[in-house]
Amino acid sequence: MYKAFVFLVICVTLTAPLWAAEEPPISLPRYAEPGAQYFIGDENQLMMMVNVWGRVEKPGQYFVPSDTDLITLISVAGGPADKSRLDNVRLVRAGGAGSEVVKVNIKKFLKTGERSLIPELKPEDTIIVSGSMWFVISTVVTVVSQLAIVANVYYLATLASKK
Repeated sequence: MYKAFVFLVICVTLTAPLWAAEEPPISLPRYAEPGAQYFIGDENQLMMMVNVWGRVEKPGQYFVPSDTDLITLISVAGGPADKSRLDNVRLVRAGGAGSEVVKVNIKKFLKTGERSLIPELKPEDTIIVSGSMWFVISTVVTVVSQLAIVANVYYLATLASKK
């Protein structure tokens, strides 16, 4: 019984960060028609919905002005997170004949300032900022270390119960 209780406490402690509070649902801007690609915002501004996924501070679905560029959108999403890969940001654009994936090198844009490297955003675009190799390695190391802690506590609990 003692082992099961210790194991349960450890599992709850290790998985608590995964239970973060959910964000409230996104409300449509004023004058939103179901299925429409553009909306009229609160200040009579033409708005569109876009998605931001991956290694940004606040991934999610955003309603932004129709003239928003990729750099501004990532900034609205809190900017790139630690260990994000800015040389291979993907823009997925759904079209009539399927999806188009455009690779964007934001790192090069930040070095050169060349605006032609940044594509225009369209309604329902999805921006994906992936993690670098260091992000993958650190995630694996974190999981392995957490599993080692659980195994160590279980081992110590087993030793303690034998005495």
